[in-house]
Amino acid sequence: MKLKLEELEQLKRVEIEMLKEFIRVCDSLDLKYYILEGTLLGAVRHKGFIPWDDDIDVGMPRADYERFCIEGQKLFPEYLFVQTMNTESDYRLNFAKIRDSRTTFIETSVRHCNINHGIYIDVFPLDDCLDDENAHKRRCRALSLLLMNIRVAKGFYFPNRKKSVKWRIAELLSIVRYPTIRGALLAREKWMKALPESNTYANYGSEWWWHLPKECFGEGEYLEFEGIRVRAPKEYDKCLTHIYGDYMKLPPEEERVAHHFADVIDTTKPYKEYKTSTK
Repeated sequence: MKLKLEELEQLKRVEIEMLKEFIRVCDSLDLKYYILEGTLLGAVRHKGFIPWDDDIDVGMPRADYERFCIEGQKLFPEYLFVQTMNTESDYRLNFAKIRDSRTTFIETSVRHCNINHGIYIDVFPLDDCLDDENAHKRRCRALSLLLMNIRVAKGFYFPNRKKSVKWRIAELLSIVRYPTIRGALLAREKWMKALPESNTYANYGSEWWWHLPKECFGEGEYLEFEGIRVRAPKEYDKCLTHIYGDYMKLPPEEERVAHHFADVIDTTKPYKEYKTSTK
């Protein structure tokens, strides 16, 4: 589903209000967070959303993240829901989302899942990882198979995707190693939290699987994002360069598109009004 410009702006307005609430809750609980990924890039390059972007990403050190997932819900308005694999049994990711239950954002890949499908922002845990670059890459290769097991063999829907031999092998391995989705998710969660304290953070939930020295994050640096004050990593230039290279250079026009695929997006109607028709 391709959004019209007006619809995209409406979506962003909902997400901004959610971000404000997230920051308020973090401040109330004295929890540390950082804007990440395209949200960080947008803050630095555009002082807000990347014009064609459609989501907000934040990250928290693992200890802060765990407290947020346990204690945050009671501080949110009733319509905002902290979605994790512990709060919804059919949720199939190892990071949290905050959902606005008054709205609808039914992603194609999980349209059949019995979960809250409201508009969301992503909340990633930042985990300790191996400081050595090559060792980190080897570990991520092991992660890739487990992630494939969950996403492909465990019920994510990708329309019109042809299955290669590699994907089919992953499906077979999944049946043997992880007969339930819950088992696969718990295995990945254990893997993410397995290492002792190090000098480096990794965001294993990111498609980039990046890792950066903790000193790049520090106490953070405040930037403007759509008129509000948000915390970014202290050395945000180093973070963005590591992930995107020459991040101030705009991508080719054909690449300036939103990266989420959705069957239904509605900023005014609750997802429950669509749910039956999407199963």
